[in-house]
Amino acid sequence: MKDQRGVTLVELVVYITIVGVIMVTMVSFMMNLITSRSKISAVSEVLANARLIQDRLNDAARHAEGINVGGSTFGVDPGVLSLNMVDVGVDPTVFSLTSDDGQFQINEADGGNVLVSSNDVKITNLVFSNLTTVEDIGIIQVKFTVTSINPSDSDLFDYAENFQTAIRIPLD
Repeated sequence: MKDQRGVTLVELVVYITIVGVIMVTMVSFMMNLITSRSKISAVSEVLANARLIQDRLNDAARHAEGINVGGSTFGVDPGVLSLNMVDVGVDPTVFSLTSDDGQFQINEADGGNVLVSSNDVKITNLVFSNLTTVEDIGIIQVKFTVTSINPSDSDLFDYAENFQTAIRIPLD
């Protein structure tokens, strides 16, 4: 008998099936990886913007000498918080949303609005509540929602989270 080397049709079909299963598994894994990365990116953007807003509010509260109640809007959306600052160069400091209710902004000493949040998110439901006590401790509760902007309308980039914090402001 001759020594025949080669692959039978059955072996070839088995090899192609095994390679096909491996390829489908790899493609599925890669799609899951891309989906996870997209969602993590949206979540990270929301959290980074919320952290920045909270940091700016806390920093201003540390340098404030009081609450400008007449220049603030409490208990409604969108709220406005006006703080009397120790440094006259930034007095008053006003926190609000842009007119289209989407970006968090600061206005120091009527020097023009400066956006704090990025264009990748939308800020909504901004409510300031004056919880000031009779002991002259200025406490402002801040609530807001940060939503990732989803230009592709893909579920991968949909993410929103509500935030609540309180800032303490020394009063005159």
